[in-house]
Amino acid sequence: MKKYLIYILLAGLLFGAGLLLNNCKEEMIGQYPTDGVAPQPVSDVAVDNLAGGAKLSYRLPDEEDLLYVEAFYDLPGGKSGVTKTSAFTNSMLIKGFGRSQKQTIRLVSVDRSRNESQPVNVEIEPLDSPIYGILENLLVQESFGGFKLSWENEPKEDILLGVLQRNDTTGEFKHLESFYTSEALALKAVRGLDSTRATFGMFVRDAYENYTDTLLMSLKPYFEQEIPKSGFSALKLSSRFKLHGTSGAMDKMWNGILNDGDQYDYFYIATGNEIMPYFTFDMGVKAKLSRFRLWQRKYYFFSLHNPRLFAWYGTNNPAVAADAETLGWENNPEWIKLMDCESKRPSGLPAGSALTAEDEAYARAGEEYEFPLDAPAVRYLRIKEISTWSGSSGLHINELRFWGEIEK
Repeated sequence: MKKYLIYILLAGLLFGAGLLLNNCKEEMIGQYPTDGVAPQPVSDVAVDNLAGGAKLSYRLPDEEDLLYVEAFYDLPGGKSGVTKTSAFTNSMLIKGFGRSQKQTIRLVSVDRSRNESQPVNVEIEPLDSPIYGILENLLVQESFGGFKLSWENEPKEDILLGVLQRNDTTGEFKHLESFYTSEALALKAVRGLDSTRATFGMFVRDAYENYTDTLLMSLKPYFEQEIPKSGFSALKLSSRFKLHGTSGAMDKMWNGILNDGDQYDYFYIATGNEIMPYFTFDMGVKAKLSRFRLWQRKYYFFSLHNPRLFAWYGTNNPAVAADAETLGWENNPEWIKLMDCESKRPSGLPAGSALTAEDEAYARAGEEYEFPLDAPAVRYLRIKEISTWSGSSGLHINELRFWGEIEK
Protein backbone atom coordinates (compact mmCIF):
# COMPACT_ATOMS: atom_id res chain seq x y z
CA MET A 1 0.00 0.00 0.00
CA LYS A 2 2.89 2.36 0.80
CA LYS A 3 4.46 1.72 -2.64
CA TYR A 4 1.20 2.71 -4.43
CA LEU A 5 1.00 5.88 -2.33
CA ILE A 6 4.53 6.86 -3.31
CA TYR A 7 3.76 6.26 -7.01
CA ILE A 8 0.61 8.42 -6.79
CA LEU A 9 2.55 11.26 -5.12
CA LEU A 10 5.31 11.11 -7.75
CA ALA A 11 2.75 11.09 -10.55
CA GLY A 12 1.07 14.13 -9.01
CA LEU A 13 4.36 16.00 -8.73
CA LEU A 14 5.28 15.22 -12.32
CA PHE A 15 1.82 16.23 -13.54
CA GLY A 16 2.08 19.52 -11.62
CA ALA A 17 5.54 20.19 -13.04
CA GLY A 18 4.15 19.56 -16.52
CA LEU A 19 1.41 22.10 -15.93
CA LEU A 20 3.99 24.64 -14.79
CA LEU A 21 6.18 24.01 -17.83
CA ASN A 22 3.21 24.23 -20.21
CA ASN A 23 2.11 27.50 -18.66
CA CYS A 24 5.60 29.09 -18.91
CA LYS A 25 6.10 31.11 -22.08
CA GLU A 26 9.27 32.76 -23.31
CA GLU A 27 9.06 36.42 -22.42
CA MET A 28 10.06 39.04 -24.92
CA ILE A 29 12.83 41.38 -23.78
CA GLY A 30 12.18 44.92 -25.01
CA GLN A 31 9.30 46.21 -27.08
CA TYR A 32 6.93 43.73 -28.76
CA PRO A 33 6.90 43.95 -32.56
CA THR A 34 4.26 46.37 -33.83
CA ASP A 35 4.65 45.80 -37.58
CA GLY A 36 6.49 43.76 -40.16
CA VAL A 37 7.64 46.62 -42.33
CA ALA A 38 11.40 46.80 -42.88
CA PRO A 39 13.04 50.23 -42.44
CA GLN A 40 14.93 51.99 -45.19
CA PRO A 41 18.72 51.53 -45.24
CA VAL A 42 21.27 54.22 -44.47
CA SER A 43 22.52 56.34 -47.37
CA ASP A 44 25.33 58.67 -48.43
CA VAL A 45 27.96 56.59 -46.63
CA ALA A 46 31.39 58.23 -46.28
CA VAL A 47 34.51 56.31 -45.26
CA ASP A 48 37.50 57.61 -43.28
CA ASN A 49 40.13 54.87 -43.20
CA LEU A 50 42.12 54.72 -39.95
CA ALA A 51 44.91 52.60 -38.48
CA GLY A 52 43.36 49.17 -37.93
CA GLY A 53 39.85 50.36 -38.70
CA ALA A 54 37.58 52.94 -40.29
CA LYS A 55 35.02 55.56 -39.35
CA LEU A 56 31.76 55.37 -41.30
CA SER A 57 29.46 58.40 -41.56
CA TYR A 58 26.01 58.14 -43.14
CA ARG A 59 22.56 59.63 -43.49
CA LEU A 60 19.98 57.93 -41.28
CA PRO A 61 16.65 56.87 -42.85
CA ASP A 62 13.58 58.90 -41.97
CA GLU A 63 12.05 56.24 -39.74
CA GLU A 64 10.25 57.18 -36.50
CA ASP A 65 10.89 53.76 -34.95
CA LEU A 66 14.53 53.37 -36.00
CA LEU A 67 16.43 51.64 -33.17
CA TYR A 68 20.06 51.20 -34.32
CA VAL A 69 22.40 50.65 -37.25
CA GLU A 70 24.42 47.45 -37.30
CA ALA A 71 27.60 46.61 -39.22
CA PHE A 72 28.76 43.08 -40.10
CA TYR A 73 32.27 42.30 -41.33
CA ASP A 74 35.03 39.70 -41.36
CA LEU A 75 38.12 39.99 -39.16
CA PRO A 76 41.53 38.29 -39.50
CA GLY A 77 41.68 34.66 -38.46
CA GLY A 78 38.21 33.83 -39.77
CA LYS A 79 36.41 35.77 -37.02
CA SER A 80 33.25 37.79 -37.56
CA GLY A 81 32.80 41.29 -36.27
CA VAL A 82 29.62 43.18 -35.34
CA THR A 83 29.31 46.84 -34.34
CA LYS A 84 26.11 48.65 -33.35
CA THR A 85 25.34 52.34 -32.97
CA SER A 86 22.10 53.90 -31.79
CA ALA A 87 19.69 55.92 -33.89
CA PHE A 88 20.94 59.06 -32.16
CA THR A 89 24.26 59.11 -34.02
CA ASN A 90 25.10 59.08 -37.71
CA SER A 91 28.55 57.51 -37.52
CA MET A 92 30.30 54.42 -36.25
CA LEU A 93 33.88 53.35 -35.55
CA ILE A 94 34.92 49.89 -36.71
CA LYS A 95 38.20 48.44 -35.42
CA GLY A 96 40.05 45.16 -35.24
CA PHE A 97 41.82 44.83 -38.59
CA GLY A 98 45.49 43.89 -38.95
CA ARG A 99 47.35 44.46 -42.20
CA SER A 100 45.87 46.93 -44.65
CA GLN A 101 43.54 45.34 -47.19
CA LYS A 102 40.13 46.03 -48.68
CA GLN A 103 37.16 44.86 -46.63
CA THR A 104 33.42 44.87 -47.24
CA ILE A 105 31.14 46.14 -44.50
CA ARG A 106 27.40 45.38 -44.53
CA LEU A 107 25.30 48.10 -42.90
CA VAL A 108 21.77 47.23 -41.77
CA SER A 109 19.11 49.51 -40.23
CA VAL A 110 17.00 47.90 -37.48
CA ASP A 111 13.71 49.29 -36.11
CA ARG A 112 11.97 48.75 -32.78
CA SER A 113 10.04 45.81 -34.20
CA ARG A 114 13.41 44.19 -35.03
CA ASN A 115 12.77 44.53 -38.74
CA GLU A 116 15.97 44.79 -40.76
CA SER A 117 16.59 46.84 -43.88
CA GLN A 118 18.27 45.62 -47.00
CA PRO A 119 22.05 45.70 -46.38
CA VAL A 120 24.24 48.43 -47.81
CA ASN A 121 27.67 47.14 -48.81
CA VAL A 122 30.52 49.56 -48.16
CA GLU A 123 34.14 49.01 -49.12
CA ILE A 124 36.82 50.15 -46.68
CA GLU A 125 40.61 49.84 -46.73
CA PRO A 126 41.94 50.32 -43.18
CA LEU A 127 45.54 51.35 -42.67
CA ASP A 128 47.87 48.90 -40.95
CA SER A 129 47.16 48.32 -37.26
CA PRO A 130 49.50 50.42 -35.04
CA ILE A 131 51.24 47.24 -33.86
CA TYR A 132 53.30 46.98 -37.06
CA GLY A 133 54.64 50.52 -36.76
CA ILE A 134 55.47 49.89 -33.10
CA LEU A 135 57.58 46.83 -33.93
CA GLU A 136 59.22 48.53 -36.92
CA ASN A 137 60.36 51.48 -34.78
CA LEU A 138 61.09 49.50 -31.60
CA LEU A 139 64.41 50.52 -30.02
CA VAL A 140 66.30 47.84 -28.09
CA GLN A 141 69.38 48.71 -26.05
CA GLU A 142 71.62 46.37 -24.06
CA SER A 143 71.63 47.31 -20.41
CA PHE A 144 72.60 46.11 -16.95
CA GLY A 145 71.16 42.68 -16.25
CA GLY A 146 69.10 42.73 -19.45
CA PHE A 147 68.01 45.25 -22.05
CA LYS A 148 65.72 48.26 -22.46
CA LEU A 149 62.88 48.63 -24.96
CA SER A 150 61.30 51.89 -26.06
CA TRP A 151 58.58 52.63 -28.59
CA GLU A 152 55.98 55.17 -29.66
CA ASN A 153 52.26 54.45 -29.67
CA GLU A 154 50.77 57.80 -30.68
CA PRO A 155 47.12 56.61 -30.87
CA LYS A 156 47.52 55.08 -27.37
CA GLU A 157 46.16 51.72 -28.47
CA ASP A 158 46.03 48.90 -25.92
CA ILE A 159 48.87 46.58 -26.93
CA LEU A 160 50.95 43.73 -25.59
CA LEU A 161 54.67 43.60 -26.32
CA GLY A 162 55.96 40.07 -25.73
CA VAL A 163 59.59 39.11 -25.16
CA LEU A 164 60.97 35.60 -25.80
CA GLN A 165 64.40 33.99 -25.38
CA ARG A 166 65.67 31.24 -27.67
CA ASN A 167 67.47 28.16 -26.42
CA ASP A 168 70.34 28.04 -28.87
CA THR A 169 70.70 24.27 -28.33
CA THR A 170 67.11 23.20 -28.96
CA GLY A 171 65.95 26.24 -30.92
CA GLU A 172 62.88 26.50 -28.70
CA PHE A 173 61.66 29.82 -27.30
CA LYS A 174 60.56 30.53 -23.75
CA HIS A 175 58.45 33.44 -22.57
CA LEU A 176 60.37 36.11 -20.65
CA GLU A 177 58.11 39.13 -20.28
CA SER A 178 54.80 40.65 -21.40
CA PHE A 179 54.19 44.39 -21.28
CA TYR A 180 50.55 45.50 -21.42
CA THR A 181 50.34 49.23 -22.06
CA SER A 182 48.67 52.09 -23.92
CA GLU A 183 51.42 54.65 -23.24
CA ALA A 184 52.16 57.06 -26.07
CA LEU A 185 55.88 56.86 -25.21
CA ALA A 186 56.85 53.61 -23.50
CA LEU A 187 60.15 52.71 -21.86
CA LYS A 188 60.40 49.18 -20.44
CA ALA A 189 63.18 46.87 -19.34
CA VAL A 190 63.83 43.13 -19.16
CA ARG A 191 66.05 42.29 -16.19
CA GLY A 192 67.56 39.36 -14.32
CA LEU A 193 69.57 37.97 -17.25
CA ASP A 194 73.11 36.63 -17.31
CA SER A 195 75.86 38.58 -19.04
CA THR A 196 76.07 36.12 -21.93
CA ARG A 197 75.07 36.63 -25.56
CA ALA A 198 71.69 35.14 -26.45
CA THR A 199 68.93 35.44 -29.06
CA PHE A 200 65.74 37.23 -28.05
CA GLY A 201 62.45 37.69 -29.86
CA MET A 202 59.99 40.58 -29.63
CA PHE A 203 56.44 40.73 -31.01
CA VAL A 204 53.41 43.01 -30.62
CA ARG A 205 49.75 42.04 -30.28
CA ASP A 206 46.70 44.30 -30.22
CA ALA A 207 43.41 43.89 -28.36
CA TYR A 208 41.85 42.18 -31.40
CA GLU A 209 44.34 39.26 -31.50
CA ASN A 210 46.35 40.64 -34.42
CA TYR A 211 50.04 39.69 -34.15
CA THR A 212 53.17 41.02 -35.79
CA ASP A 213 56.00 38.75 -36.87
CA THR A 214 58.70 38.11 -34.25
CA LEU A 215 61.76 40.35 -34.39
CA LEU A 216 64.94 38.40 -33.51
CA MET A 217 67.98 40.10 -31.96
CA SER A 218 71.30 38.91 -30.53
CA LEU A 219 72.02 40.74 -27.27
CA LYS A 220 74.54 40.57 -24.44
CA PRO A 221 73.39 42.20 -21.16
CA TYR A 222 75.91 44.04 -19.00
CA PHE A 223 76.98 42.39 -15.76
CA GLU A 224 75.32 43.52 -12.54
CA GLN A 225 74.34 42.14 -9.15
CA GLU A 226 71.95 43.28 -6.48
CA ILE A 227 73.71 45.19 -3.72
CA PRO A 228 73.07 43.11 -0.56
CA LYS A 229 70.66 44.97 1.70
CA SER A 230 72.11 43.10 4.66
CA GLY A 231 74.97 45.61 4.60
CA PHE A 232 72.75 48.72 4.58
CA SER A 233 72.70 50.93 7.67
CA ALA A 234 71.00 54.25 8.37
CA LEU A 235 73.02 57.35 9.23
CA LYS A 236 71.70 59.99 11.60
CA LEU A 237 68.76 62.04 10.34
CA SER A 238 69.13 65.82 10.45
CA SER A 239 67.55 67.47 13.50
CA ARG A 240 65.52 69.60 11.05
CA PHE A 241 63.33 66.61 10.25
CA LYS A 242 61.10 64.44 12.41
CA LEU A 243 59.78 60.97 11.81
CA HIS A 244 56.03 60.65 11.54
CA GLY A 245 54.57 58.97 14.60
CA THR A 246 53.16 55.90 12.80
CA SER A 247 56.31 55.16 10.80
CA GLY A 248 59.33 53.09 11.54
CA ALA A 249 63.01 53.85 11.17
CA MET A 250 64.96 54.32 7.94
CA ASP A 251 65.70 50.60 7.71
CA LYS A 252 62.05 50.01 6.81
CA MET A 253 63.17 50.84 3.26
CA TRP A 254 65.33 47.75 2.92
CA ASN A 255 63.55 45.09 5.00
CA GLY A 256 62.08 43.40 1.91
CA ILE A 257 58.43 44.10 2.79
CA LEU A 258 56.80 45.58 -0.30
CA ASN A 259 53.43 47.20 -0.84
CA ASP A 260 51.47 44.04 -0.17
CA GLY A 261 52.75 43.98 3.41
CA ASP A 262 51.91 46.08 6.47
CA GLN A 263 50.45 49.41 5.38
CA TYR A 264 52.68 51.18 7.94
CA ASP A 265 55.89 49.53 6.78
CA TYR A 266 57.65 52.54 5.26
CA PHE A 267 60.04 55.36 6.10
CA TYR A 268 58.14 58.59 6.79
CA ILE A 269 59.49 62.10 7.41
CA ALA A 270 56.69 64.32 8.70
CA THR A 271 55.62 67.39 6.73
CA GLY A 272 55.92 71.03 7.85
CA ASN A 273 59.63 71.41 7.11
CA GLU A 274 61.34 74.70 6.23
CA ILE A 275 63.51 72.92 3.67
CA MET A 276 62.89 69.77 1.65
CA PRO A 277 64.00 66.55 3.37
CA TYR A 278 67.19 64.61 2.72
CA PHE A 279 68.65 61.53 4.37
CA THR A 280 71.78 59.38 4.14
CA PHE A 281 72.67 55.70 4.46
CA ASP A 282 75.67 53.41 4.16
CA MET A 283 75.48 50.54 1.64
CA GLY A 284 78.26 48.72 3.46
CA VAL A 285 80.19 48.26 0.19
CA LYS A 286 81.61 50.51 -2.49
CA ALA A 287 79.81 49.90 -5.76
CA LYS A 288 79.37 51.32 -9.22
CA LEU A 289 75.59 51.49 -9.31
CA SER A 290 73.67 50.57 -12.45
CA ARG A 291 70.05 51.08 -11.40
CA PHE A 292 67.64 51.22 -8.50
CA ARG A 293 63.98 50.61 -7.86
CA LEU A 294 61.75 52.66 -5.56
CA TRP A 295 58.42 51.53 -4.17
CA GLN A 296 56.00 54.25 -3.15
CA ARG A 297 53.81 54.10 -0.07
CA LYS A 298 50.72 52.11 -0.98
CA TYR A 299 47.23 53.64 -0.80
CA TYR A 300 48.89 56.94 -1.85
CA PHE A 301 50.44 56.09 -5.21
CA PHE A 302 51.41 59.29 -7.05
CA SER A 303 50.03 61.43 -4.24
CA LEU A 304 50.67 62.82 -0.73
CA HIS A 305 54.39 62.69 0.26
CA ASN A 306 55.58 60.18 -2.34
CA PRO A 307 58.59 61.77 -4.11
CA ARG A 308 58.06 63.23 -7.57
CA LEU A 309 61.36 65.03 -8.21
CA PHE A 310 64.50 64.01 -6.33
CA ALA A 311 68.26 63.57 -6.72
CA TRP A 312 70.86 61.05 -5.57
CA TYR A 313 74.30 62.07 -4.27
CA GLY A 314 77.18 59.79 -3.33
CA THR A 315 80.43 60.00 -1.40
CA ASN A 316 83.18 57.74 -0.10
CA ASN A 317 84.04 60.02 2.82
CA PRO A 318 82.43 58.65 6.03
CA ALA A 319 82.80 61.97 7.89
CA VAL A 320 81.05 63.90 5.12
CA ALA A 321 78.30 61.26 4.96
CA ALA A 322 77.74 61.44 8.73
CA ASP A 323 77.32 65.25 8.73
CA ALA A 324 73.57 65.74 8.47
CA GLU A 325 73.41 69.33 9.77
CA THR A 326 75.57 71.45 7.44
CA LEU A 327 73.47 73.38 4.94
CA GLY A 328 74.72 73.79 1.41
CA TRP A 329 76.21 70.31 1.54
CA GLU A 330 75.36 69.91 -2.17
CA ASN A 331 78.20 72.31 -2.98
CA ASN A 332 80.78 70.19 -1.18
CA PRO A 333 82.89 68.47 -3.90
CA GLU A 334 82.98 65.38 -1.68
CA TRP A 335 79.31 64.93 -2.53
CA ILE A 336 79.02 63.77 -6.15
CA LYS A 337 75.64 64.23 -7.80
CA LEU A 338 74.83 60.87 -9.34
CA MET A 339 71.50 61.57 -11.03
CA ASP A 340 68.21 63.48 -11.10
CA CYS A 341 64.99 61.49 -10.99
CA GLU A 342 61.37 62.18 -11.88
CA SER A 343 58.45 59.94 -10.97
CA LYS A 344 56.02 59.65 -13.90
CA ARG A 345 52.60 58.08 -14.22
CA PRO A 346 52.32 55.80 -17.28
CA SER A 347 48.88 57.28 -18.01
CA GLY A 348 50.31 60.80 -18.12
CA LEU A 349 47.37 62.02 -16.04
CA PRO A 350 47.95 64.92 -13.62
CA ALA A 351 48.43 64.66 -9.87
CA GLY A 352 45.19 64.23 -7.96
CA SER A 353 43.34 62.41 -10.76
CA ALA A 354 42.13 58.83 -10.34
CA LEU A 355 44.69 56.11 -10.99
CA THR A 356 44.37 53.91 -14.04
CA ALA A 357 44.98 50.17 -13.77
CA GLU A 358 48.29 50.73 -15.54
CA ASP A 359 49.32 53.43 -13.04
CA GLU A 360 48.55 51.08 -10.15
CA ALA A 361 50.40 48.10 -11.65
CA TYR A 362 53.44 50.27 -12.42
CA ALA A 363 53.65 51.63 -8.86
CA ARG A 364 53.18 48.20 -7.30
CA ALA A 365 56.06 46.83 -9.37
CA GLY A 366 58.33 49.67 -8.22
CA GLU A 367 59.61 52.57 -10.30
CA GLU A 368 62.94 51.80 -11.92
CA TYR A 369 65.71 54.29 -12.75
CA GLU A 370 69.16 53.80 -14.33
CA PHE A 371 72.28 55.55 -13.10
CA PRO A 372 74.44 57.22 -15.78
CA LEU A 373 77.23 55.04 -17.11
CA ASP A 374 79.83 57.58 -15.99
CA ALA A 375 78.60 57.71 -12.38
CA PRO A 376 81.52 56.83 -10.07
CA ALA A 377 81.55 54.01 -7.52
CA VAL A 378 80.40 55.17 -4.06
CA ARG A 379 79.61 53.70 -0.67
CA TYR A 380 77.38 56.33 0.97
CA LEU A 381 74.16 57.55 -0.64
CA ARG A 382 72.10 60.66 0.12
CA ILE A 383 68.71 61.38 -1.43
CA LYS A 384 67.52 64.97 -1.69
CA GLU A 385 63.82 65.49 -2.24
CA ILE A 386 62.89 68.35 -4.56
CA SER A 387 59.09 67.97 -4.72
CA THR A 388 56.34 65.51 -3.81
CA TRP A 389 53.23 64.57 -5.73
CA SER A 390 51.12 66.79 -3.46
CA GLY A 391 53.60 69.67 -3.18
CA SER A 392 54.19 68.94 0.53
CA SER A 393 57.49 69.05 2.45
CA GLY A 394 57.10 65.53 3.83
CA LEU A 395 58.50 62.29 2.47
CA HIS A 396 57.60 58.62 2.57
CA ILE A 397 59.19 55.66 0.77
CA ASN A 398 58.19 52.02 1.12
CA GLU A 399 61.25 50.19 -0.23
CA LEU A 400 64.54 50.67 -2.11
CA ARG A 401 66.68 48.17 -4.04
CA PHE A 402 69.99 48.81 -5.82
CA TRP A 403 72.00 46.96 -8.47
CA GLY A 404 75.51 47.43 -9.80
CA GLU A 405 79.02 46.03 -9.53
CA ILE A 406 80.70 45.82 -6.14
CA GLU A 407 84.32 46.84 -5.99
CA LYS A 408 86.48 44.18 -4.38
